[in-house]
Amino acid sequence: MNYSFRKKNKKVKYIVIHYTGMICFDRAFSKLNNLSSDVSCHYLISKSGLIFNLLCPSFKAWHAGKSQWKNLKNLNDYSVGIELENKGHDHGYKNFSSNQYSSLKELIAFLNKNFRIQHQNIIFHSDISPNRKRDPGEKFIIYKAGISRFKNNTPYKIKYSILDLLKIYGFSDFYLKKYKSDCIMAVKRTLNYREINNKIDNKFKLDFYNLLFK
Repeated sequence: MNYSFRKKNKKVKYIVIHYTGMICFDRAFSKLNNLSSDVSCHYLISKSGLIFNLLCPSFKAWHAGKSQWKNLKNLNDYSVGIELENKGHDHGYKNFSSNQYSSLKELIAFLNKNFRIQHQNIIFHSDISPNRKRDPGEKFIIYKAGISRFKNNTPYKIKYSILDLLKIYGFSDFYLKKYKSDCIMAVKRTLNYREINNKIDNKFKLDFYNLLFK
């Protein structure tokens, strides 16, 4: 198992949700426990809903890679990583199971109680690395896991620009400067769009606004 020790000033603030992106559970389980893989996570949830606690959340797992969110870099330092069994976009992406959603809901409640991780700090791999990652993807339905991510205290303003909305969502200034198109596609995945592209139209603006404020 790959892991590091958390520094005392690096506290768990976030949950990062992933999919395994491998052709079967056994391969994903093996990779996440293999010292030579350079990856790991804290929890793995199978399609049947079984929760595997692979690493104590007090330790730092290697799940986020090169990542940024808001004003933070290297999200491994601040997060618990949860992997959901799913073949992913490269191997036959499918819907997540109802058992996975139920187990994820229970796990989130546990982490909320023990680490005080609020729902607005439950984020996706595609949020923190939009130029590299697509998981958990457009087939992950937030409400089925009981997640209420967006409770913004931002003052009400009708005419937010797309850049304003992307900043409120949480993307770092670096990603917005270099990978704005990828950030837009990450939002479309969160919105469960069937067609993922960087097109900005009135429907997307309205959907994005409603995601953040309603």
